Amino acid sequence: MRIRTVLDARPSSAPRFQLQTLLLAHSWDRWANTVPLDVFVVGKAPTPVEERLRELGATVVPCASHPLNAVSPSSNKLVALKEPSDGPVLLVDNDAFILVDVSGLRGRKLRTTVCGRARVTVEQWEHIRRATGLEPLRQEWVSLQSALKAKRLGREPKVEDRLYFASGVSWFREPAEFESLWTDGIDTIAKAFDGHALKSFGVHGCDQAAFAVAAAQHGGLDLLPPTYNHRPMCFRLGLEDPKILHLGELGALKGGMMPFSQLLATWWERRILTPISRLDRDGARWPSGEEKARMLDEAASVRDRVLALGRDAGLDAFDFSDPP
Repeated sequence: MRIRTVLDARPSSAPRFQLQTLLLAHSWDRWANTVPLDVFVVGKAPTPVEERLRELGATVVPCASHPLNAVSPSSNKLVALKEPSDGPVLLVDNDAFILVDVSGLRGRKLRTTVCGRARVTVEQWEHIRRATGLEPLRQEWVSLQSALKAKRLGREPKVEDRLYFASGVSWFREPAEFESLWTDGIDTIAKAFDGHALKSFGVHGCDQAAFAVAAAQHGGLDLLPPTYNHRPMCFRLGLEDPKILHLGELGALKGGMMPFSQLLATWWERRILTPISRLDRDGARWPSGEEKARMLDEAASVRDRVLALGRDAGLDAFDFSDPP
């Protein structure tokens, strides 16, 4: 198996992508380097970034942007699937943070996690089916958002019947085969909504509807537990023992970039700790005071692990600029 990610280092891209990629690489080096890491770089990353990646043992692979980049900006990650591999590929967004050895991951053909919320409506799925013949897997599932709402209010969650995923951490036995299906889905679905009243980012710009139909075509799906794509909402759900964090646009804060430790602490407070502290408001039946305290302690403990790694890596003082 190989772990792969994509860094868009073009001048138009956000500087946070470089920081996120370095943080991912350091987490890989600390906890998961029994599996090779390939970093595909679109454009030219600053020399200090590439040097640090190579020092850690990652393979830096220069690459062009994906042909559908103008349709779906996140499609660049598909480049990492198209590149030949000598085994399965674990594709992770560059804002992931690995906390465990993942070399033991196994599956049939595809492993990934369900999404935080369904971003494609029933009407949009029906239009996709009629216009393209493409459909997602028909399987009941509960979004993280629905699960959290139901837990707080003490009721049954809303059940969706068309599987929709969060592909930011996904395992592929046959990466190139899946890439072809995914690329075709992005293009076909976007064209089906050109000039259509139901057009939205979820079907024209986002690549997740295409991932869902590609999964149905590809077959062999085994869902990963949410802890392998542990987003802020997973902390709010009280899910313990995260395996791979998904930091969700670390650095996209009002005020822009700042030293790593300040950036992470600020982001963690806003995206994780404050939302947990508010869970028991507005007549919520969950969590209890004791459980909320446990969740806050767990979240703070994980934050401190990330901060400690950043401190050991010297990320506060890291100079991302090219030498003169």
